[in-house]
Amino acid sequence: MDKKPLWKRWWFWLILIIVLGGIGNAIDSTPSKVNNTNNTQSSSKDDSNNIEEQIFALGDEVKLKNNILVVNSIEKNAGSDFDKPKDGYEFVIVNVTIKNGGSSEISYNPYDFELQNSNGEITHITFTTVNSSTALHDGSLASGGQTSGSVAFEAPIDDSGLILKYKSNIFDNNEIKVKLNWWNKKNLIN
Repeated sequence: MDKKPLWKRWWFWLILIIVLGGIGNAIDSTPSKVNNTNNTQSSSKDDSNNIEEQIFALGDEVKLKNNILVVNSIEKNAGSDFDKPKDGYEFVIVNVTIKNGGSSEISYNPYDFELQNSNGEITHITFTTVNSSTALHDGSLASGGQTSGSVAFEAPIDDSGLILKYKSNIFDNNEIKVKLNWWNKKNLIN
């Protein structure tokens, strides 16, 4: 029986394409700052993977693949008589802008966002009426297009360690992280 060399087998090439595609995807999807504002970004080194993690600030334009995210503002809200967060929590309303920095259409969704509090708890968006007039909906953006809206979360009252997390693709591990501290909000306005 004649055995084909490994490189002449169809599954070898399939595996190679998948591996190279994954490497290319990982290289292409590192978040990077687009603009130069006065806000600072911090980074920490993860020794287990030897990857540098960047945490950005309010007002920074951050690009992840073709998606550009800007966190415009944050607002605390105690709710109303009929729409209140759970005890010890408040609503955190984050206004964002998403831009398409590529040549092909991209999609966006409020479920692309999560909030991490200072205890390390990561939560999804909250359904509330406090941001109903500004809420970000789902859709697509043509090349050069942009949209703005707000996403709401429940967070511990006066938590100063909140981080907004944004993934443009659920199958990608890379994400944009933005520190939501109240000092930066005041600094951005002045």
